[in-house]
Amino acid sequence: MNASSSSTNVKPSDTSPLRIAGFGACLITGYPLEGAGMFEVACRLVEKRLSRPVQSKIVSLGGFPAPRAAKYLKKVFGFDPQYIIFQFGATDAQCPIRAGNRPTDRSTELGTVSKSKPSGAASSYHRKPATVLSPLRWEIASLIGSLRKIEPITPLSSYIATIEHMVDDCRSQGITPVVLSPFAYGSRYTTRKATSYVDALNELNSKAQGMIFVDCFSLLADFPKSRILQHDGFHLSRLGQNLVGQAIAQAMVANILANGLIGNARSNRLAEAMVYGL
Repeated sequence: MNASSSSTNVKPSDTSPLRIAGFGACLITGYPLEGAGMFEVACRLVEKRLSRPVQSKIVSLGGFPAPRAAKYLKKVFGFDPQYIIFQFGATDAQCPIRAGNRPTDRSTELGTVSKSKPSGAASSYHRKPATVLSPLRWEIASLIGSLRKIEPITPLSSYIATIEHMVDDCRSQGITPVVLSPFAYGSRYTTRKATSYVDALNELNSKAQGMIFVDCFSLLADFPKSRILQHDGFHLSRLGQNLVGQAIAQAMVANILANGLIGNARSNRLAEAMVYGL
């Protein structure tokens, strides 16, 4: 995981509620699984480690690639967050073998999108855990992608330009953006394509001021795919969601610690233990 220090409007010694927003596609909510997803896991851990209340809001645009979602960012600003966690990239870097899995460019209002849910059949399929046959399915998808030379949903140049623009918009509002990389894919072909997106985010992180970057791609690469992915080879399993949530929390706690102590010695020791593994 990579995280850069940034200047934010959060005072480490403050005990007022920390306001964290989540802005992303369906994975940020934990879909297709019931219960806490990565965003909720992260907020709960930040609250626990800093001994500071957290107020949170999540805006999920299911299936939206970054360029299509960007225009809704100002809606998130209405919550007046100090941090915004961005979960875009998994869809953008995906190379789906079915044309129907590519998002359309039709215009949709935010209120409608936020409440929309996949069909019952789709949800049931996405909820299927990986099995011993899942790797075979993923290899077939990889072979098809390679033979057809399928390109990612969002061209790399468009994706990075959009992320950079949203990061700049956040900083102009005094908000610290927490940018997540793409996650993991069952298809080796899509995985190879996604690598360039992760590399570009790393480069953006080295140049951008006031951005926290969480390299989920490298984090999840250390685990067997059958443990961190669902059968569809795209959505994260419970373990995958928890790992990403923990990494987000670790990066945010480190960012606040970098600005000084967090109020009392005991809380500070707990937070440092989380960040440095003490």
